Amino acid sequence: MQLLSVNNLYRQEVGATEEFDISESGHQFNFPEEIEVSNVSGKATFIKLEDSIIANGELTAEVVLICDRCLDNFDKTIKFSFEREFVIDRKSQSEEGLYVDKRGNIDLSSAIHDELLLAIPTQNFCKEACLGICLGCGQNLNNEKCTCKIDK
Repeated sequence: MQLLSVNNLYRQEVGATEEFDISESGHQFNFPEEIEVSNVSGKATFIKLEDSIIANGELTAEVVLICDRCLDNFDKTIKFSFEREFVIDRKSQSEEGLYVDKRGNIDLSSAIHDELLLAIPTQNFCKEACLGICLGCGQNLNNEKCTCKIDK
């Protein structure tokens, strides 16, 4: 869980900002087990409004993906951003159900989780020139030439 204290912003005027460094391991964000995430890092900026605080972030994460052509694992750095509004007073309504907690903390876990999942490309290749696997014998053509007699 990524809790950040915004108590200082309560005492500030509208428009005041505060910036935080984010540096977390991926397991804290409850990604599905087939998605291996590490080194989530970047900056989050909080802006005080009248009844809420806007959180903006620019982050990167290291993700282990599976190549769609050869089925090998490979590492990729994913850049992503988020913006969420957290309501200060629980008596007010939040469209997304996001509130600053009683201790003046904001939890960015769901924002980071959701935006990183959306930032992962739908097609993933270990390299642009990946040769894939042989449809006949299943050999990874990046590692060895295939010797089977199937027409390619």
